[in-house]
Amino acid sequence: MDYAFFKREAMTKTLGDTLKEIQIALGNPHKKLAGVLKYYLGFLNVKENGIKEENNSHNGEKIQTIKHGKITWVDVRNPSRKEISELAQKYPFHPLHLEDCVSKGQFPKIEQNDEDKYIFLLLRLPRYNTHDRTINISQICFFLGENYLVTIHESINDSIAAIFSEAKSGIEERKAYTGSSAAHLLYTIIKKLTDDLSPLLQSILIEVDETEDIVFDDKVSGIYKIGQLRRKILSSRRAIGPLRTLLKDMTSRINKFASVNLSVYFDGITHQIDKAWETLEEARDTVDIYKDADYTISSERTNRILAILTIIFTFTIPATVIGTFYGMNILLPGGIEAGSWIFLGRYTTFMVIMISAAIPALLMHAYFRKRGWF
Repeated sequence: MDYAFFKREAMTKTLGDTLKEIQIALGNPHKKLAGVLKYYLGFLNVKENGIKEENNSHNGEKIQTIKHGKITWVDVRNPSRKEISELAQKYPFHPLHLEDCVSKGQFPKIEQNDEDKYIFLLLRLPRYNTHDRTINISQICFFLGENYLVTIHESINDSIAAIFSEAKSGIEERKAYTGSSAAHLLYTIIKKLTDDLSPLLQSILIEVDETEDIVFDDKVSGIYKIGQLRRKILSSRRAIGPLRTLLKDMTSRINKFASVNLSVYFDGITHQIDKAWETLEEARDTVDIYKDADYTISSERTNRILAILTIIFTFTIPATVIGTFYGMNILLPGGIEAGSWIFLGRYTTFMVIMISAAIPALLMHAYFRKRGWF
């Protein structure tokens, strides 16, 4: 397979044609295609009309490197196709793994390429925003080799960027992070990321307590608060749930790239994630109880209001019936046509009608109280 031939052909083709050839080439198991695929990845930042996408950020701001002894840490922040192409030129990463790094909403995974001797790890972790009290899910990709670690993440101001800046600040900090292997560096980063779950869990527990006060207050509706809290818990569970399963398969694979056994260290992370999961499960069950309690209290309050209105309407039924009769065009005692009753004065008819309406209402009131309806 001639590399120069592919190069001449690719110069005259659009991105769509190039991607089709890459897809066909991926079906070939021979490793000789690696150089061809790496060259094609350089075209992934080209639009269909042949015009390259502009990148306002300087390349040095997106790809940064730290070296400590034989260990290299490459940090890529919010990469475009151009930065992914550069990684493909320097490292033997599979094109599908590189594609996962720029695709959103990927499912957490760990894959090992025995042929090129590296591990690809994709994590999705919840991150708590203290300003608007919301939860954002961050996607982070790791490429772990024997003497290198490549991290790829979306934001330039997230936890990975803070860890990188701290490790870059001095020799002692780099030594503490990297230890004796790139695998230890990966462990340190994952440990820092899981430690960041504590503010998130604390905020959820605080909101659970606040929700309890709102739910059992008759004057305040807790529907909106419960809905927001359930959304936060659900988002956190979606991220932490797959991570628990992934950690079980992570330790044995990463140990192959470590100079010392890291099982005990990763067991600590697993225990921490399990505790976070238990906290979320307890919070979810508690919020479900609050939801049922809020529904019951709201229904009771509504039924009480409807009962009062029904009783008031029931008491007015006798007066309504009598008024209906006297509104008809027929002769009735005390009516204008039949002559008014005057044995108690000029308001005799009115008093007789009111007494006739009040007596049934009082009888109904006594009956309702005897039955315990109010």
